[in-house]
Amino acid sequence: YFPKLQPSDTAYPRFKSRLSPVELERFYTLTDAERIFCDGATRSDTTRLGFALLLKTYQRLGYFVTSIHVPCSIVEHIGALIGASCNRDNLRSYDASQARRKHLSAVRQHLSVKVLSEPGKLLLQQTLANAALTKDDVIDIVNIGIETLVRHSYELPAFDTLVREARAQRTATTQAMYARIE
Repeated sequence: YFPKLQPSDTAYPRFKSRLSPVELERFYTLTDAERIFCDGATRSDTTRLGFALLLKTYQRLGYFVTSIHVPCSIVEHIGALIGASCNRDNLRSYDASQARRKHLSAVRQHLSVKVLSEPGKLLLQQTLANAALTKDDVIDIVNIGIETLVRHSYELPAFDTLVREARAQRTATTQAMYARIE
């Protein structure tokens, strides 16, 4: 039996439940260059707000989320900055749109971030296996995996994916050590 790990048990980035005005300003305010980038990549207020949310939340989290997972204070802050209405229904439509899929690629390219493809998965597996040689706690192994992916500019996978892979690598490493001893 494995206890259910939560993102809050690890260094996996997540939104704070309450953000101060200083935090909103510091982490979720678009720079002039980001405003130009958003304006050039979008045509309407709704897509501009969705695009700006993708950009700023990715910069903070290291993975993409849909607008429903973004706290209202962040949506309202970014909406006010760019003069867009914060209609959640319009944002849900944006989340399901082809425009969002194109915008994901544009944000990745702008931030020089890579999708977690085969080379990234192999890097993660090797990192987790190496970490399992010296760490027993899955939390520590996950944290080392997160650090490595961020350092190599990979988009973070879902939290459960990291936990499953960390457990699998810890089990494989432990079994290999037992086999050598035996």
